[in-house]
Amino acid sequence: MLIKSVQMSIGVLTDPAATFDRLKTEKHSAIVPFALVFASIAAMLLYYFANVDFAWLKSSMLDQMAVASEIGEDELALIDENMTASSALWSTMAAALIGTLLLNAILAWYLNITAKWLAKDAYGYRDWFAFSWWFSMPVVASSMLSTLLVLFSKDGRIALEGLSVANLNSLVFGVDATNAWFGLANSLDLFYLWSLTLIAIGLKSWLGINLKPAAMIAVAPSAVIFGGWALMIISFN
Repeated sequence: MLIKSVQMSIGVLTDPAATFDRLKTEKHSAIVPFALVFASIAAMLLYYFANVDFAWLKSSMLDQMAVASEIGEDELALIDENMTASSALWSTMAAALIGTLLLNAILAWYLNITAKWLAKDAYGYRDWFAFSWWFSMPVVASSMLSTLLVLFSKDGRIALEGLSVANLNSLVFGVDATNAWFGLANSLDLFYLWSLTLIAIGLKSWLGINLKPAAMIAVAPSAVIFGGWALMIISFN
């Protein structure tokens, strides 16, 4: 069963349509993709903080805080004094893992409600929460790519946001960290778009609907979030 679950986890990335069809009938446990996602994030961050030039990283982070917020010199000095490689590692890892868990929990709730309204399906919240870990498998590929980036770095001077080498900011926009659009541009990632594609394919399979409405369901939350984010940037800048 474990080997089959690993094969299914890989199959979601290589042949998603057939894999989601199998998941619909065979009901494999989502423990394996859940473990792979969490382990890949944790391993990548452990490797990153073990190899990054932390003095440079801390200096860069403090400079960004000073420019992007209204933090005074005394507060910056206090942050500088208390920020260590260990504290930065565990706070970053906790934020990444808890954030991933909460995001999947919210997406499962959204899919559960939407699917019942659209197709009156028989799946419950637990089914959609399990579904969320299968379509999260691109996170594993993303973490592996980030680890390779650190591995081949010569000086260890890679910012945390630089780990996401497939984001549209790196590939297209190229705005710097002081730009109001930096956070939004850095959040638009090809691996994230891959996950949205998997959601659409999975919905098509599980609900028996056409790809177009499945894609609309998959993209809707992101469109609202990023659209609202863009409007806020435009309004306040």
